[in-house]
Amino acid sequence: MWAPQGVWRQSLEPLESHQLMTNLLNLNCWPSWHSSAGRILSQQNGDLVEGQQFDLHRVERQRLIEEMWVVHSIRQSEAPRFLEVEFNWSGQQREGRPLGTAIANLRLAVTVWGEDDAGVEIAAWWNVRWWARFMRGRVNRLPRALAKQWLNDAAIHGIHLIPESLQAGFDESE
Repeated sequence: MWAPQGVWRQSLEPLESHQLMTNLLNLNCWPSWHSSAGRILSQQNGDLVEGQQFDLHRVERQRLIEEMWVVHSIRQSEAPRFLEVEFNWSGQQREGRPLGTAIANLRLAVTVWGEDDAGVEIAAWWNVRWWARFMRGRVNRLPRALAKQWLNDAAIHGIHLIPESLQAGFDESE
């Protein structure tokens, strides 16, 4: 893989990074810490698994915005303690109509380091479609904004314990 177009980092305390790892791996916790995850649509709930698809739903200006993602890979280790989850963007829709079609192959890698000098890092890779190259500056804003938003949400809200009562629970009947 080539060098990312952007890398953003935030320092954390080791205990905060451990909690972020737990919250990041549990899709039920996402609505409590991720600002784009007001609601989540996925075939599976609970722990993320490779290949899992999920949609993050939020309302902006009284319109439903959907971001579609696929978990590309999950790597973790206890010694040294770290977690890396790569997400592929499958697109974005507003009220069922595609948005952000000028972006191709967006991938976000979220890495959480749990040792001394703990922290979280978001790396982003993307391509701009050939027909949108003349608007490259404008088009590049979306992946950068997504990565920065994920970083801010993780570093501010994802570091706290999310009680089971606040986790998104899904009944089998839903």
